[in-house]
Amino acid sequence: MEITSFILGVCAVIVIMMVVGTFVNFMTTKSLKEEINSLQKHLDLVQMEMEKHQTEFWHNINNVDSKRIDEQEKIYRLIDSRVDKAVDGISNNLADIYRELDKLQNEKSVING
Repeated sequence: MEITSFILGVCAVIVIMMVVGTFVNFMTTKSLKEEINSLQKHLDLVQMEMEKHQTEFWHNINNVDSKRIDEQEKIYRLIDSRVDKAVDGISNNLADIYRELDKLQNEKSVING
């Protein structure tokens, strides 16, 4: 009878240890699951924030590029107007020179007769 009581006692201790081990394992698994879910939520928030910053970054790049193109076009228009003005001035001066040359040739032909 003592051996049976001893074996039952040992079995009871083993069963209690298995129940405690299972409970500890369950609590650890539950805790890890909650931590994984929390990390996943945090990761999702970080990813959304990164996408927001990326969108904002490309928007700013596009704005800078648009402003650069506008400024470049302004410079081209300014250079074009200055060149046109210079060409007009040179053309007017050449026309004045040719008029004076024609006038001198007419005076020369009048003198030579």
